[in-house]
Amino acid sequence: MKFRRNKKQIKTFAEMTPEERQTQIEKLAYLFERMKLGDYVNNFNRPWRIFYMNVLGGVGKGVGLTIGVILFIAICVKVCITVVKHVPAFRKPFEQIIEYAQMTEIGQIIIESEETGKSIKVIMEERKAEKKGQSNL
Repeated sequence: MKFRRNKKQIKTFAEMTPEERQTQIEKLAYLFERMKLGDYVNNFNRPWRIFYMNVLGGVGKGVGLTIGVILFIAICVKVCITVVKHVPAFRKPFEQIIEYAQMTEIGQIIIESEETGKSIKVIMEERKAEKKGQSNL
């Protein structure tokens, strides 16, 4: 049984002349170089390098995903808080939660910073100084 070949006859390596063989070898070498076959084979000779690169890639993806999710949630919370503060229809159901947040020390500091324009850090330092002054008495 003979196999049919394309219209253009394909020669086997044994049927080629030495010049044709050389050009075919050069074509294959060029293709292997473009495919970076040497790097691929080199990775199989060093399996710990593959493991190391995959661990680093996984850690990088995990850190990036975590930072992205945190930023997304922070933006969503900030938008929700703004909507709840400024829209009366939404503020009423959350008044108890807002009052409770204002009763805590951090809530009071945030409110004071909004009213006075001071930074939260400055207000916290002032409160610490007041507490130290009271404890020294």
